[in-house]
Amino acid sequence: MEHVVFFPAHDGTPAFRRVSSLEEAVRLVEHLRNVEGVTELSVHSLTEIPLAFKAIYRVEVPAGEVADPVALEVPSQQLPPPLPVADGPVVAPPFDAPLEAPVDLPVPALVSNLVSNGHSEDAPSSLGFFAS
Repeated sequence: MEHVVFFPAHDGTPAFRRVSSLEEAVRLVEHLRNVEGVTELSVHSLTEIPLAFKAIYRVEVPAGEVADPVALEVPSQQLPPPLPVADGPVVAPPFDAPLEAPVDLPVPALVSNLVSNGHSEDAPSSLGFFAS
């Protein structure tokens, strides 16, 4: 298990060093205390905490704006017809049998000015957090 040793640096700013075992942390503390004269030390163990993510959507309407119920209606999407269901047991064709031609289903229209990453071609590209 990894450990972290916290101590003040020579200029007084907080510093830390990450080590791979408790034995290495003890050796580092001994070095800092005996050789460098550091007296304020602490050792902490690092354990992984499992995380779970959930998608949460929050909708907000700006205060003071009255929404027109007619303008809020969403046009219904036309869905492709359901696939036919076999009446009897489903039997897989033999391995060497030719495959049937694929069924052409209608593809919903995509917005034409979006590139593969979902951003508009007109908008400047950005690396988000890493942008300068």
